[in-house]
Formats: sequence, structure tokens, C-alpha cells
Amino acid sequence: MDVLLRPAALARAWMGPGRDPETIAVPGVVLGPGDVLVRIDLVTITEDDLAITDGDEQCPVPTVLGREFVGRIAALGGTVAAVDGIPLELGERVVSAVGPHERIGAHRELVGGFATHVHLVEGTPIARVGEALPACILAPVPGVGARAAAIMRRLEEAADPEDLLVTVAGTGADPLVLAAMIAASGGRPRVASADPRVRARAERFGAALAPEHILETDLSARFMAASPDPRELVVRGGAPTPADLVAAVAFMRAPGTRRYPFADLVSAPLPFARLDEAIDLARAGRHLRVAIAPGA
Repeated sequence: MDVLLRPAALARAWMGPGRDPETIAVPGVVLGPGDVLVRIDLVTITEDDLAITDGDEQCPVPTVLGREFVGRIAALGGTVAAVDGIPLELGERVVSAVGPHERIGAHRELVGGFATHVHLVEGTPIARVGEALPACILAPVPGVGARAAAIMRRLEEAADPEDLLVTVAGTGADPLVLAAMIAASGGRPRVASADPRVRARAERFGAALAPEHILETDLSARFMAASPDPRELVVRGGAPTPADLVAAVAFMRAPGTRRYPFADLVSAPLPFARLDEAIDLARAGRHLRVAIAPGA
């Protein structure tokens, strides 16, 4: 299905290390059966985005970075169901699961969130997020929220979180979101992150500070297994599942979650035209997430 875009969609194409990014105009897209076009309300800059722009990680080029975003359904390639099995409708507010970086191709220019629109291919898990929460809370859910939910799922498979002392490690926003999930489940999280930004915010997310610093960047949770074989178990992350995305959205939408200041983890949004400035701001590390509002 051909979809004309007026005005044309804009995307920031990452051309690779040592080359300047290019802003491209996309006057239309071709949606296959099951594809979805989302108009982006807010996108947040992740650690992966910074690693790629700094040349520390590789990805196919040219591409469009940005994998944490919230937006609204702009067009549908036929009947497309959300992860709850109910067909999506135009205008609904959604997030989608993080997928692999994809090279820009013919009729597939809008492959990432550093754009006004993103083209999601058939089979991409998409979750409704409702209208109540601000975009700054919802945009990080596909990355930060889903990773924390994946750890929480594995923790609950291994132990009852009620009154369980759990030591959380990692950098960035992830340990704080996981700590809040553990606290909301009745557990006793403590943060052992070496990231001073995380330690300074731990108490507001329901966690105590562990005396030790665990020098790990990836998210993990440690706890003592119950008798008769008491030992420390370590739960580490893996690729989140669609169910983890659903759990992350449900957690953020739960009334009890409002006690945690998730909005404070995200900067005030910058417009799309100031994307380079936003990346520099994210690199400086003052904010755990820097936001871009493509429509601003």
C-alpha cells in the first residue's frame, strides 16, 4: 500500500564513523501486509546510539538510529493486531519492541526513531500505552523498561520477590527501573551500581544503597537462594520478549508506579533540528535519557 506523506517525513541517516549524518526527506512509504507507520511523538537517545555514533559499536549503514520511542499509528498495512491480539486503529498511541538495526533500502528509509515517522515491519510487537502518561515516561519503555521486565521475569522464576533482598547492578536508567519493579513487588532492592547518577537517585526509586560497587555496565540482579542450598544467584539480561514489553507497559501504567519519578530521568525534549546538540547533551551524561520531539 502506497502512503503519501505531506509534508514529507524527515529522518536523520547515520552514514558511519567519520562521515556527517544526513537529513533525508521521505515523501512516501510502501506498507506491506502487516506493516505499520508510526508518527513519532518522542524518542530518547540510548547508550547504544551513543556507542554507535562514537564508533565503539558497528551497525549496518546507512541507517536511522533511535530505538526507544512512543508515537501514534499513522497508517496500517491492512489489519494489524497489537500484542494483546486486538487490531490497531489509526491514531492510537503505541510503543514497539526494539529490533536490530537495519540498513536503509528502497521504500525502507524510515528504519529508526531519529525521524518524524518510523516504518515497522510485519511481526514487530506493538503495545498500546493509553493517553494518561506523558511521553517522557513511555518513550524509554521498549528499551529500559523491557530489559528491566526481562530481569524481573527471570527473578520471579527463581524466587518469590516478596521481602527478598536483591542487589542491582548496571549503569544508566536500567538499575533504577528494575529497583522500582522489585520494590513494587514487595522486594528489598539495593543498588550497587558504580554509576554516581544511579546512586544519587536510588532512594527515590525504592532502593537502598549497597556498600559495595559492582563494576558492571549491563543490568543484573543478585540474591541469595533459599535453603537447603543457600548461595548467591545472579540474574542477567537477555533479549526481552514481547511479554516483557507488555509487562513493562503495564508496570508504568499501574497506579502504584506513580510514586517513582520516572519523568525526572528524561531531559526536556529538543526539536528534531537540534538532534546533534541532543546527542552531545546525552554524551555529557547529565541526563540518563535525552529526549527529542520530532514534531516540536
